[in-house]
Amino acid sequence: MSNYKISEFLRNKAKRFYPKRILFPEDYDERILKAAEIIEREKIAKCVFVADKKINGFETIIIDEAKDKVAEIYSEIKKVKRDESYKAIENISFFSVSLLMGGYGDEMVSGATLPSGEVIKAALSMRKIYPGIIPVSSCFLMEIPNSYYGSDGIFVFADCALNPEPSPAILANIANSAAKVMKDIVEEEPFVAILSYSTNGSGGTHPSVEKVRKAVSIAKEKFKDILIDGEMQVDAALVEWVGKKKFPDSPACGKANVLIFPDLNSGNIAYKLVERLCGTKAIGPIVNGLNPPVNDFSRGCSVDDIVDVCAVTVIQTNLVK
Repeated sequence: MSNYKISEFLRNKAKRFYPKRILFPEDYDERILKAAEIIEREKIAKCVFVADKKINGFETIIIDEAKDKVAEIYSEIKKVKRDESYKAIENISFFSVSLLMGGYGDEMVSGATLPSGEVIKAALSMRKIYPGIIPVSSCFLMEIPNSYYGSDGIFVFADCALNPEPSPAILANIANSAAKVMKDIVEEEPFVAILSYSTNGSGGTHPSVEKVRKAVSIAKEKFKDILIDGEMQVDAALVEWVGKKKFPDSPACGKANVLIFPDLNSGNIAYKLVERLCGTKAIGPIVNGLNPPVNDFSRGCSVDDIVDVCAVTVIQTNLVK
């Protein structure tokens, strides 16, 4: 059992919605099987495996037995002929997402062995729109031990996995979806900082700074119920006295708990750097914008990581219904 407080919080919250049915298309990974035992034992969710044969101790959808029904589901959603459907669902990710869309599960998790791009591609190709969240984006829940920054060391970092060069409008939407994770999943008030190498005009008129400024303007206009500010450097976002000095009129400076990075390079580097250097718990990537929810593991995930992502996915399911 993880010693991180965010893990305990998420697992206990997910238990409120038991028994959600979570689909696993990777039965051959020992980490998945160990995590599934914990998930079932702690009543976080019901684990349903999609596999070639029965997985002892778990409900299993046998691939050969379900193939005709899955092809039918795929045909109906994609509006294609049946022979094309059979070809598409030879891919386990498309097979499993089809099952999910057909109501055989409430959510799905994958990626411990399968490529992230394959999992997300399958989900995107058949998705329904998550109410109020456009486009699809990702974030990480980060818990930094012994830190007083953020919400007692808990942050949302976005986007760290999906959008390489977001436009100002997409960056604004990423800020909104990340804020919803802090508010709806973590149950803390979001203070959102859209980050840059510039704070409050100090960086001149470089295109990268202008993009962030436009994103801030769009976000403030479009998402009036969320406290979003920028552009700001990360020290101004985190440290109160620095924030007051560099950006005295900003209510987010010095207490940001949702950090929005200007591009995928900076977001991915930042989360991995903080995770490795600070002993940080990083939960994710959490995908925002899919209904039903589908989340993707890092292929370097631990058993605890899998359990935590599953807990988040169960919570997301309750939010989109």
